[in-house]
Amino acid sequence: MAKTLSYSLIIVLAIAGNAMAQFGPIETPATQVTDGQVFETGFSLQVAGTALGVTATFPVPANWEDQQAELVHEELPKGANLRFVNLDGTRQAKVDIPRLAAGDIAKVLLRFRVAREAVTPPSDPQQLTLPASEDLDRDQRKYLLPSPFVESRDAKITGVANSLAMPSATPWDQVKAYYDFVHQNVTYENGPMKGAVAALDEGRGDCEEMTTLFVALCRAGDVPARTVWVPGHCYPEFLTKTADGTDRWVAVEMTGNWPFGQSPEQRPILQKGDNFRIPGSRKPQHYVKQELAIRDYKGTTPPVVTWLPAPGKEPPRAAQ
Repeated sequence: MAKTLSYSLIIVLAIAGNAMAQFGPIETPATQVTDGQVFETGFSLQVAGTALGVTATFPVPANWEDQQAELVHEELPKGANLRFVNLDGTRQAKVDIPRLAAGDIAKVLLRFRVAREAVTPPSDPQQLTLPASEDLDRDQRKYLLPSPFVESRDAKITGVANSLAMPSATPWDQVKAYYDFVHQNVTYENGPMKGAVAALDEGRGDCEEMTTLFVALCRAGDVPARTVWVPGHCYPEFLTKTADGTDRWVAVEMTGNWPFGQSPEQRPILQKGDNFRIPGSRKPQHYVKQELAIRDYKGTTPPVVTWLPAPGKEPPRAAQ
């Protein structure tokens, strides 16, 4: 007879374990979206024994300056509760399922309509300026600071940024120098998350390493920059001002051979930023992960969770 598994707390297929705790403030409803693509997210959970106190959290599309998102359909197990939490602009879904019986398969499906602007390069990039640090608001100021895996104050990072400094260059050309450095010194290679310093030391990494190194160099050079997360991929963007003083975030694709300031990315934006305070986690996190916890589980085999959507891929290379 198989031995019964009993857990007071189990983390199931979470990218990183996280204890349950009080969650943040509930987000206000999104603006109604009449056009755009359909994006589905959620999970299925199959249990071999009684499961009490199931809690799942995962990022979902939110409203940004270049995106509008609206929840248009939801499917939840009987008795389940759904709410949304605002984590520094990123929208996190939290699903609570009080009880599942042995053999149950719980399915959660959230369908969003997402209208996202295409990534287009500035019409006159040489006229862009950088915002003065004293003019940055509280939310923008954090994009000059170090964050998990973005070690912008490390001596190796600041040394490279200083070596690339061009006092007489336009901001566009200066930031392009950071971009060129990453492409010239980091070879694309899939692997575990390592961060900016490791990418610099090892000279290889995937979209995450190339993005963290670019963002770290920007911040070391006093250019506000952040990470943008879409399903299965990430890329950076940096903050500028147009001739009329309007804030202009410029997206940069670090994979493939896309020209500086261009990207084919059209997938829904799930997160912006790289320094999140997650309820229940003592340390700041590089991004908001998919996590599922069960307070009490009894069964002959571990539970099985499948997240939706399936892992994504890097965008296609630009035409030669």
